[in-house]
Parts: sequence; C-alpha cells; structure tokens
Amino acid sequence: MVTKRIYQTDQYAVETDAVVTAVREKNGVDVIACDTSVFYPEGGGQPSDTGKVSLTGSGQVFSVTRAFDESLTGDVWHITDAPSGTFSTGDSVTLKIDWDLRFRNMQRHCGEHMLSGTMDTLFGGVNKGFHMGDEYITIDIDLGGRMLTDEELSLAESTVNKAIWADLPVTVTWFNDYESSLTLPVRKQVPHDGKVSVVTVGYLKDPYDCIACCGTHPARSSEVGLLAIYKREPNKGMNRIYFDCGKAAFDKLSAESKLLAEAARRYSCSPADLTGRLDAEAESISALKARLAGMTAYIKDVEKEKLLASAGNAGAAGYVYSSDVLNADDLLKLGFSVINELPGLFLIMRQPESHTCLLLSSSDERKCGTIVKENVKRFNGKGGGRDDNARAIFPSMADMDAFIREIHSQN
Repeated sequence: MVTKRIYQTDQYAVETDAVVTAVREKNGVDVIACDTSVFYPEGGGQPSDTGKVSLTGSGQVFSVTRAFDESLTGDVWHITDAPSGTFSTGDSVTLKIDWDLRFRNMQRHCGEHMLSGTMDTLFGGVNKGFHMGDEYITIDIDLGGRMLTDEELSLAESTVNKAIWADLPVTVTWFNDYESSLTLPVRKQVPHDGKVSVVTVGYLKDPYDCIACCGTHPARSSEVGLLAIYKREPNKGMNRIYFDCGKAAFDKLSAESKLLAEAARRYSCSPADLTGRLDAEAESISALKARLAGMTAYIKDVEKEKLLASAGNAGAAGYVYSSDVLNADDLLKLGFSVINELPGLFLIMRQPESHTCLLLSSSDERKCGTIVKENVKRFNGKGGGRDDNARAIFPSMADMDAFIREIHSQN
C-alpha cells in the first residue's frame, strides 16, 4: 500500500494514526514508511517536516528528523532516531508534525510564489532558482542579463504585500496529466508525467499567481503575513534576491529595528538622522587616518636616523630595537629602509603591544625564516618568513623576550 499523503488534501492536519508498512535501517536507526502520513517529504525547494512518532501501546516516542520520498507516487519515508529494530511492519503508530515549522514553510513557500509571480508580471522576470534556507530564502530572477534597480525591488515588495493583505484565496487544483493542467494560466510551463498539482493565489478566473507545485501552502494569502526583501546581488547574470516571509521576516525586521534604535541612541540622534551621523563619523575617521599616516611617516624618518647612527656597529648578535608606537607593519617598513643602507646588519625589532618580533637581515649569513622556524615553537610562538625577513608572534612578552635572548645567545 502506497502512503496516503494527508498534506495534499489538508495542509493543516497535524497528526494521524497510521500503520507501519515497511522498515529500513540507516546509520543504526529505523526509517519507516506508513500507510498514511501528515509529513511533507523534502522536495520542490521546500524542506521536509520534522516531528514525532509514537508507538501505540508502549508509549515510546521518537523524533522524526526528516521525511523523504523516492517518487511523487511512492511511499513517504520517515527517518527516526529510534535504534534499529525498534519498529516492525504492522506496528500501530501516531505521527505528529512540528506545526510551527510546517506553518513557517507554508508562509515562506507561498510568499515565494507571490514574489516570483510579481517579478514575472511587472518585469517579465523568470525564476530559475529557488532555495529555502534557515536564515533567508533566495530566488534567481533572469531578466536577460539586466539587473533590477532599487526602485523596482521596492515596487515588487510593496506589490506582493498589498496582495498578501488583500486576503486572497489560495487553492490547489489536481490534474491527471500535464496537458490538462494547462487549462489554468500557469506562469511557468514545465512538462511532467503523472498527476499535476497547480497552486493558485487569487481567483481562478483572474489569478494573482498560478504555478505547478507540490509544496504546502496556507488557505489565504493573509496567512503569509508579510514579505521583506533583504538584498539583491548579481549571480551568473541573474538577480539573486534574498528575502523572507511571515514570522521569520517579522523576527528579523524586529531585531534589526532594535539594533537601529540602539545605534541611533549611541549617536544621540533619531534613526532617520543616523545615516548623516555615520557619514560625518566616516569623514572624521578619514581625516584622523590621514593625520596618523603623516605622524607615522615623521616618526619613521626620525627613528631611521637614530637607527642608522646606532646600529652600524651592532655586530653578529644583531641590533635590538623596540617600539610601542609603531605597529608591526610600520616597523617592518622602517627595518627595510635601515638594512638597505647598512649592509650586513641583522636587525631584531620588538613590538610589545602585539608580542611580535621581526627579524630583518641584509647579511647572507643570517637566514631570518630559518631562525624563526628552528626556534619559535620552543617559546610558544608561531611565525615564518623569508631569508631577508621573518615575523614571530608570541602569547606573552616574556615568551617574546626569551626568544630574543635565545637569538642573541646563538651569536
């Protein structure tokens, strides 16, 4: 007996009594098929339902982590967390879905239909990709290489939401074959063997959207709640649109609204004025960076003269220079400018704040990368480099200074 799929005729059914008709073992757990099921199997871009299965009589309850099928006319299989051998053919069970997940998927799937239909109606865009993820939904809209404008995205979003709030009927019509389904104005004609279900948002004589689909949908568009478009980006010449619907969209917008209010509070302005404040802050930071760059250049010039005057007679052990003003990258630039003018110099540069040690050498005898590689791990550090320069980073100043003393002791 092939599984009777209750969701096809009653998408609001939450549980049903059933009889196990087949059992498989996978990864140490039972996978069962039943004579009837409320579980929607993964397919058509919509994730499967999850839920519970309980054994009648014993009262044992197990999770159903995923449902799947191998054909639209075959059994629905339920992957459980029950140890292999728990279920047997003929067992009486009760199957119950996680209704919150089902309704979320119903909201999201119906909203996707409405947005895709709107893209087709307004701009002639064709949906060539659909994915329902945990954090958002994506669709890929093909406009022959053209990218949607922000104004067009806003128009599509407002158009869909007006239709959602119009409380339009959502109906599923079954046909025995693909050709018969074409009596309805389906948006996208996809030839298909066997029975075809067509989901219509709106009235059959003048639908808002109409397309073949095997997923679950609410009975009224108003149950979608709302649709929010998050962003659009190019993807293989198409428009990849990120959005969500219903409670998922509400939760995200609510959280972001609170973040916006908090950011505005910190800048002592209204949310409407926040962009201006951030622009002013960016200009101020840019000016400060320019001043810092000038001051850093001046410090490097002064320190270079000091190093040239004092490091020339450092000898084989090398010259140790420390700075808590210049960062590691600026120290490296300073070091190169010095060794380029002092042939044979081995320079050890110490940056206390970041616990970073830089080795630079203009001498063929001192291989900086090799020195770091052979010694750094003994002092809990990590790093590497080339013959003329290398970098080592340590968890503490004590480790860094011990490393430097070791380098000195080797000469």
